[in-house]
Amino acid sequence: MGKIKRFFGLCLVLLALTCLIAVSLHSAKAGSSNTLYLPFVTVPSLGPNLLPNPSFEQGWYHPDDIPELQIPEGWQFWNDEGDNLLDPDPVNIWVRPEVRVLASAYLPPSEHDLFIWDGDQTVKVFKGYGAISFELTTEIILDPGTYIFIINVFPDLVVGYDNGQKIWAPDPLSGEVKLIAGNGTTGWMLPTFGQKNRFQTTFTVSQTQTVTVGAAMRGRWAIENNGWFMDDWGLYKP
Repeated sequence: MGKIKRFFGLCLVLLALTCLIAVSLHSAKAGSSNTLYLPFVTVPSLGPNLLPNPSFEQGWYHPDDIPELQIPEGWQFWNDEGDNLLDPDPVNIWVRPEVRVLASAYLPPSEHDLFIWDGDQTVKVFKGYGAISFELTTEIILDPGTYIFIINVFPDLVVGYDNGQKIWAPDPLSGEVKLIAGNGTTGWMLPTFGQKNRFQTTFTVSQTQTVTVGAAMRGRWAIENNGWFMDDWGLYKP
């Protein structure tokens, strides 16, 4: 009987030592920071951004000396005016928006991360109580190949305020986005209002030529604020 007790006692000691060694090895491998090390993965680069002034940091100009229009250098602006075939109500006729190239100093600190993607500036196109339809485009000489065009936009489409908080437009047709690349477009797409959106398209150039690249946006109704922020656009040839 005494030998049996000693045998089981020895087994218990060995079991305890085994558990202690396993815990020590696990702690040594994991480290005090509990960091999980994953295999290194290389993400293929899209290559250089081919757009001029892609983050709208390099100055602006007044087309036709119109003070309400600050257009980023290297880009052209067009807007519709007059009858709105999407809604014939005279209240919703197309009107010219205002365009501003805004530095972070002209935005509340709480809005920097909302409206600025890269650098220190963003473009704001807006109109209070006016329906707007516009394009922001650039022309660039492209060699044959396949290209990826990417835009970032924040639809600031507001129909009112509740205790200082914005009430976003409830109808998804209140704001639409279309990408332009050469003779093709994506057709109108519906962004999510009140947050950052990213859109992209792929197109192919068959011979060296000058290509118009950019985006169109519209807000078909004269809501309290038809606003669009945009920044950090890109054109790449992977």
